Amino acid sequence: MLRIPSRIGSRQVLACAGRNLKCGSVMRHISRRNISKEPEKVYTNLADVNDPKRDQFFKYTWGTWLQNDKLEKDKRTTKFSLNGLNSVLDDIYRQATKNTKDNFKSETEIVPQPLTNKNRTVSMPNNIAITKLGTLNPNEKSVTIKTIASVHEGKHHRIYKVQTNLSDEKSFVLRIPYQLDDDKATISHRIRSEVATLDFLDLQLKMKVPKVICYAADDGNPLGVPFILQEYIDGSLLMKDWNPLMDDKALMVETGEGSTENPELASLNKVVKSMADFHAKLNSISFNAAGSIYFKNDSNLNSETVIDNISNDLASNLKDRWVLGPSVERRLWKKKSDLAIEERLKYLGPWKEDKETSISAQILRDTAILELKNAEARLAKSEQNGSKDKNTETLIKKQIETFQNVEKISGDLISSEMKAIPNIKDLLKPTIFHPDLDPMNVLIENKTETPFMLDLEGAVVKPFILQSSPQFVAYDGPKIYNMKSDIPEFEKLSEEERKHYEFMYKRTRNQFLWEKAVNERLPNLIMTVAPPVKVLRRPYTAVLEQKTDNDYILVDDSFFQLREAWAFFFKNGLVTKEEFPLTFTDEQVKQHADDLNSLHEKLVSTPFAATQGWVPQDMFDNLVRAGVIIKDSTGNFTVNDINPSA
Repeated sequence: MLRIPSRIGSRQVLACAGRNLKCGSVMRHISRRNISKEPEKVYTNLADVNDPKRDQFFKYTWGTWLQNDKLEKDKRTTKFSLNGLNSVLDDIYRQATKNTKDNFKSETEIVPQPLTNKNRTVSMPNNIAITKLGTLNPNEKSVTIKTIASVHEGKHHRIYKVQTNLSDEKSFVLRIPYQLDDDKATISHRIRSEVATLDFLDLQLKMKVPKVICYAADDGNPLGVPFILQEYIDGSLLMKDWNPLMDDKALMVETGEGSTENPELASLNKVVKSMADFHAKLNSISFNAAGSIYFKNDSNLNSETVIDNISNDLASNLKDRWVLGPSVERRLWKKKSDLAIEERLKYLGPWKEDKETSISAQILRDTAILELKNAEARLAKSEQNGSKDKNTETLIKKQIETFQNVEKISGDLISSEMKAIPNIKDLLKPTIFHPDLDPMNVLIENKTETPFMLDLEGAVVKPFILQSSPQFVAYDGPKIYNMKSDIPEFEKLSEEERKHYEFMYKRTRNQFLWEKAVNERLPNLIMTVAPPVKVLRRPYTAVLEQKTDNDYILVDDSFFQLREAWAFFFKNGLVTKEEFPLTFTDEQVKQHADDLNSLHEKLVSTPFAATQGWVPQDMFDNLVRAGVIIKDSTGNFTVNDINPSA
């Protein structure tokens, strides 16, 4: 019998997310609840595919959506064949018994290419030597799953720990992506590129990442779903050491020898420096083009649309292993089902330098055109179906105008002509960008305390100047570096005002520590965090950061920020055109101001707007018990304000 543990409880949540709720009053109704130490155990026969006891094991449990909860959870159900997983593991073991080679340190040794198997999985021969996988006892004939546990339910996939009967009870990690997108091409490209990127980081950059054992990019395999099977690393997340809101008052303190960095920041710096080390390693190699990394022998790629000579710095035994293909940047695939995949691929790269247009300008242009084509397809579909939702059609028309403006300005923002920016040629070189560079995606191995980087989904190769700061330290608000000197009247302020300024200081502090660490490791690239550079790339990053249909307003806002600074940029050699490329009437300026205010008011007044209505399960349960969240007649949930003194 197979034992299936499923944990009771979920993540601890310490943040107040209901925006029209008083944070203090909400938190008084929320008690912290830990994950139980002992998982609930369910026993099932491996061959009994219809065992109802398994159903809960595949269901999403880490949160609830205020709107369309059942639909959202159904999209995150990760049902797969346990028997199929067992057969894949046994097949991998059979391959491993024939493979005794477990490292390829010499550049004269050709690393074996990924192997496409008859069961429509792809195995990684360089990672499955018998010395790595372990062995069976003499009296056992095949690999068998002993236990399988759900250990993480993330934003994009679910993670299971699979323990087997191999020596030392060898365990593996099984990652199943959620079926969030309407077409299978999205998941297929993401998986194939992520595995190739992990392989690149392992073999070329010698980075510590979990080794991929086997994967499948579609559902035509024994598991019945796309998956990635990786080595299991016993450790804890670096996130446990990250306390972004820890208290202190200044970045620098005075000593007898002058100013020095505040020693209270040591714990924050430890995490920041570990993340910056990974960041520096990712940027230690530049590429000849931009896109995403795939295996050269990937049969799903169109050989006419890939770039072979990806870098001049590859080891000699790895030159024919990878190519650059279509970008898997998340926004470029998200909510694009109204646009045929063949049409989408026209604007996903790969991009290489040409005499007419820089790689950066090509990426910005194609990103704008892709969003424009998608909006036009949505509008055409709505009009063809005779939709009566005129508000949505009006909104899409505004989006179209916005993306037309992004396309129009795309060639005027980032170029080698920005001679006022030091090391501009280095900033324009494509490097690997990890979209989820975060302490949540770094695992500290228990025995050696070695950090491993996890989750390269959505990783792309693009010019460093187009890469934004990691989200865990990103901050665009007012800067406060010292509470005492920057806010001299601090002690006279109300408690609410003091908390507001303390929050701004802590966000400023975290960003400063990150930029300082980047400068120490990549001094020739530090100008990417300069305010003028951030403003120049803002139309591009605003497009990528869209989460809702109304976020086109934030893209528009980037135009107005640019317009205000354009004369200064031209005077100082940051742009080549004297006149700002876009024109706006007074009426358009006023309309934008009204739209922006309305958007901000909606974000502030709508509970859990930042998470698109998702509430962590512990918080949801406590707010329901407190009468703050109530189920309405439609099956959706509403959030009631409560008395701050309650």
